[in-house]
Amino acid sequence: MTAPRLLVVPGGTAIGAVALANASIHKLVELYEERQADPDHPAPHTVVVLRAPEDVPPATLRGSAVTPEEAFPQDRYPGLAEAINADPNFFDGIDLVVPTSGSSAGTPRLVGLSIEALIASAKATELALDGPGRWILALPAHHIAGAIILLRAAVAETNPQIVDTSEGFDPRALLPAIQGATQDDMPGYLCLVPTQLSQCLDAGEEVVGPMRSLAAILVGGAATNQQLLARATEAGLKVHLTYGMTETAGGCVYDGKPLPGTSVRAVDWDGRTRLAIHGPTLMTRYLDADSPFFDEGGHRWLLTGDLGIIRASGKVEVRGRADDVIVSGGLSIAPGPVRRAVRSFEAISDAWILGTPDEKWGHVVTALVVVDQMPSDSLEMAELGSAIREHAAAHIGRAQAPRRVVAVEALPYLGFDKIDRAAAAGRGRGLGHRAGVGALTRYPDPCPLQLHWWAWLPFLTGLKAHACAPSLPPPHP
Repeated sequence: MTAPRLLVVPGGTAIGAVALANASIHKLVELYEERQADPDHPAPHTVVVLRAPEDVPPATLRGSAVTPEEAFPQDRYPGLAEAINADPNFFDGIDLVVPTSGSSAGTPRLVGLSIEALIASAKATELALDGPGRWILALPAHHIAGAIILLRAAVAETNPQIVDTSEGFDPRALLPAIQGATQDDMPGYLCLVPTQLSQCLDAGEEVVGPMRSLAAILVGGAATNQQLLARATEAGLKVHLTYGMTETAGGCVYDGKPLPGTSVRAVDWDGRTRLAIHGPTLMTRYLDADSPFFDEGGHRWLLTGDLGIIRASGKVEVRGRADDVIVSGGLSIAPGPVRRAVRSFEAISDAWILGTPDEKWGHVVTALVVVDQMPSDSLEMAELGSAIREHAAAHIGRAQAPRRVVAVEALPYLGFDKIDRAAAAGRGRGLGHRAGVGALTRYPDPCPLQLHWWAWLPFLTGLKAHACAPSLPPPHP
């Protein structure tokens, strides 16, 4: 049996990197169509591995072919290359490998998807919307939200319109892309996370006006609050809220309704009501983790990490995560590594990490910290919060570092190392809308959580304008 050909290609949104990702995904679609026409097609099985641009050296598509040891080095993926070499069937049913954005362990999982699942996702999206269309890419192509946009464009035989967000998202950079996506009667589509939608609305009519010409704006990757949705609806935007994950080849529920072919149910698992999904868009398996599937009634079901219910109308309602992962601006952030980083700050004796609601980001990472000496005023609190954020960022990266910091005298423990999560979360939610930037608020001493000072640290990534939104031509073979 011939070993699969492994291609490691960059994602991101920079035109050069996206061109390579686009070419590789086109190749997968092309090989699928050739095998449909001729099951004995001689081309080797090709597996595309998407990765962050900074992790992939510049190369052509042909030069992206690597060995398992090169694709999955031992220091980052212990034992994976060895397992691949030992099993000639390791990649059966896998054509695309995409990392998740994060997990409760703080380490992304590698998701193996078949081209059949990816095409099923694209086709189901076309049925749910206005048919094949032109897609705008404003999300990183090395995550499923971006990769599936390239796949949808390939299936629709259109060229994706690229918005480079490498240096930050500027809503005005969408304008050339929208013009390209709406150049004729074919529908134009855009995918955003709630943070980006909020920024677009804040940009005013210059951006919102052209966005009205899009047939649909899919918003997912994080919880979208009702205020943001109401703003978008009042502005005349055709917004659809999506729910899905890397394991389902992207969004599989639009506005609470499963896509054609997908079934969602609520199951009791470990004392909680979790959502389970069945359908043709499911991943084949993880490359580096235990299976999340269970079989029932002759069907394979994906047990998600999400809590939820199914209304009598059939509408899927997601109630939150079964674990403590914080979804902020489309990024899944595990509190464990954040807590360890914050606790290592010399002036802190204890800390707890949670997500608090935010209109722009969905949720933001919030740190409740027990400090050796309580700040005496808002300036000291701001300095402390800034120092904690910078310290955490140096250990785990700025994207995961706390944006809000609360100084407390004690954390609400139920027992040894068992935080009263309801008490902590309730206090965090209550504070989320009570203080502005740099504001100082004095509270009485509530029990069991004694809060004294609050500082909101919205250290947002600087935005840069982008002058063009290039359209990728069909890749050459």
